[in-house]
Amino acid sequence: MDINKITAISAIVFGLAGLAAPLTQAQEMQGSVAYMNGGIGAGEQHKLREAAKDYNLRLLFSEAKDGAFVSNVKLSVSDLHGKSVFTLPSAGPMTNLKLPSGEYEVTAIYNGVKKTSKVSVGEKPASLSFNWAHQDN
Repeated sequence: MDINKITAISAIVFGLAGLAAPLTQAQEMQGSVAYMNGGIGAGEQHKLREAAKDYNLRLLFSEAKDGAFVSNVKLSVSDLHGKSVFTLPSAGPMTNLKLPSGEYEVTAIYNGVKKTSKVSVGEKPASLSFNWAHQDN
C-alpha cells in the first residue's frame, strides 16, 4: 500500500474517532464525588439522561424563555457549613452528581450572573434547573 493511501485511511480513522469521542461520556471522580458533565449534542444528552438514574443530583443549565442549553457554567456545591464538596469551572449543560446524603447549597455562575439554590439529596434523586433569562445578563 502506498503512503498516500495509508495517510488517507489514517485521516479517516482518526477523524471518525474524534467524532465519536464526545459521545462517550464517562463517569469522573472529584474526591469522593462521582459525576458526569456534558450534554452538547443529542448523543451526549442521551448518555447523560440514561446515566442519571445512577446519580442523586441532576443539574440542568439553560437561558432565556426558550430554555436553550448553556455550558461554561462555574459550578460549586457546598455543605450547609459552607465547606466546598464539589467544583467544576465549566459545567453544563447537564451535570449529574453522586453526593453523600445531606443538605447542600448549589451555586451556578453564567456570564457573571450568580444563581444559588438549596437542595436535599439522598436515596431519592433531586433535580435542579438553573435558567438565566435575558434580563439577568
